[in-house]
Amino acid sequence: MLKFTISKEELEKKIAVAADAVGSRTVDPILQCLLFSYEDNSLKIYSADMQTFVISKLNVSEIEGSGKFAVDAKLLEEIVKNLENEQVLFEYDTGKLNLKSGKSSFNLSTYSDADKFPQIDIEDSGIKFELETSILSEMIDRVLFCASTESTMRALNGVYWEVKGNYLRLVASDGYRLALTEQKVDIDTDIDFILSLKSMKELDNLIKQTDEPILTVKFDHKKMSVTAGDIAVIMRIVEEVFPDYRRVLPKAFKTRIVFNKNEFLEALKRTMIISKRGSEKVQLQIIEDILVLSSQSQEYGKVKEEISVEKEGEDLKINFNPKFLNEAVKKVEEDEVVFNFVDDLSPMQINSKDVNEYLYIVLPVRA
Repeated sequence: MLKFTISKEELEKKIAVAADAVGSRTVDPILQCLLFSYEDNSLKIYSADMQTFVISKLNVSEIEGSGKFAVDAKLLEEIVKNLENEQVLFEYDTGKLNLKSGKSSFNLSTYSDADKFPQIDIEDSGIKFELETSILSEMIDRVLFCASTESTMRALNGVYWEVKGNYLRLVASDGYRLALTEQKVDIDTDIDFILSLKSMKELDNLIKQTDEPILTVKFDHKKMSVTAGDIAVIMRIVEEVFPDYRRVLPKAFKTRIVFNKNEFLEALKRTMIISKRGSEKVQLQIIEDILVLSSQSQEYGKVKEEISVEKEGEDLKINFNPKFLNEAVKKVEEDEVVFNFVDDLSPMQINSKDVNEYLYIVLPVRA
């Protein structure tokens, strides 16, 4: 028998992180559950999808007995969100879970054998370092949108982590575009690995939920864990080789333009009204100090927008998927954006005017 009382706020916060790690499709029903376990004088909640594992310590006001139970994650999450009282009482005994809060009472079934819930640990002999939460959050935000959503592209369906020369780099690509961000870190070893998109989203969720200023990272060459206060996410690395991103980075440019970020985004937004009804591409034409954005649709017509730019080098005409331009430019934090071109067939580099710790590469599309 296990009995405990916990605040709704504490429970909802921990479930919000844990439930996201639950697999959406699984043949093993226990992976649809959250495991509650009283061990080492603390109550913990576990979730897993065999790629990503979440372990949270629950701060309870009262606890009696011992044991463990596994209950459907989405069911419990929905119940807790809709409770009105601030205190929640759990009573578990012989396969049945009673949950009471104010005038609400639920009697829930639990998984028959909680001991079957998968466990995972990080080797103590691995690498350990710390990162500022705000820095890692910013880095993830700069690259995550570029990762491939195709699960069959295992090497690209995630984010590449590289620690080299006291720099941490995160790189993501879907084969058509690439995002790279880096920060100087106090790590005197070289490591690299891939974390799946699912793991990265769970890590991002943890970071957004926590108030902890510092994250503790451990890496044992098979798994990586990130701990924020009393919540830890453990992620298996993807056993694939990430393509050599350095080969994609242009070495020299023939044309460089600098322009106002908001002016470009507004012009692009209007251009996309036609492009999404037609060719799904936008043409950029650089003529002296003017950038012309245009698109056409046989059924709906044409659009042309002009913005002022500062240009170095040659005039140029080139075509892009407007979605890729829009998403990359929005991630540039400064008011001025730089487009660097090699020619009309080569990848273009997007960055801030000071090339500040991040850049984006976008492949053109044929006319």
